[in-house]
Amino acid sequence: MNGDEFDEIDEPIIDVEDSEESAAPMIYDISSYGADLDVEGLVKRLKRGDIFIPPFQRDYVWNQAEASRLVESLLLGLPVPGVFLAKEGESNKMSVIDGQQRLKSLRFFYDGFFNPKEEDIRKKVFKLKNVQPQFEDKTYESLEEEDRIKLDNSIIHATIIKQESPNDNNTSIYHVFERLNTGGRKLTPQEIRSAIYIGKLNEMISELNEHPSWRELFGKKNNRLKDQEMILRFLRCIPY
Repeated sequence: MNGDEFDEIDEPIIDVEDSEESAAPMIYDISSYGADLDVEGLVKRLKRGDIFIPPFQRDYVWNQAEASRLVESLLLGLPVPGVFLAKEGESNKMSVIDGQQRLKSLRFFYDGFFNPKEEDIRKKVFKLKNVQPQFEDKTYESLEEEDRIKLDNSIIHATIIKQESPNDNNTSIYHVFERLNTGGRKLTPQEIRSAIYIGKLNEMISELNEHPSWRELFGKKNNRLKDQEMILRFLRCIPY
């Protein structure tokens, strides 16, 4: 079996919606507000860790052309979709609920390298591709100064939420994540499961997925978590 054959795995093992309905729904008290954040400031916050990508988020799946189109939209003054951030308690840190692909794309462009797999020591210079001629093959540093300032000052709207209660968990962000991702690029069953059910089983599946023997057998990691889906299938076959 190779990585491409994971694409055939599409039926769910666990019906997430049925699992949620079997228990009494939790009622949340959530506060929210909007903020217009400039691109340069967003990238700086990402680099400092003030805004961070939580573990339940799926991998980065955009290609360089998709990331380039985002940058081009901002350079042309076109609006782009906003992001959803969750405030972490009383700290100033915020986790990304929706918008990881856009935020990481911007960071890659500012860093100068398109490096979706951070463990890959080979770094590919991030030059804009399949965009308007005046921007084609431009890096952040090689942009005209006027264009660079325009990009820095471009605004992305952020919806920032904070769970006020219950105060002994922060599970609302997983449900918000799921509901925001029911449209567009549909999540696989394992992506939804990883987002909602945070616990030792998911941690074990993630650790097994990193094991060299497993990677040697099944090849490169699947960015839609279908390799983790296969591990879960194997675990279900083990008698207890």
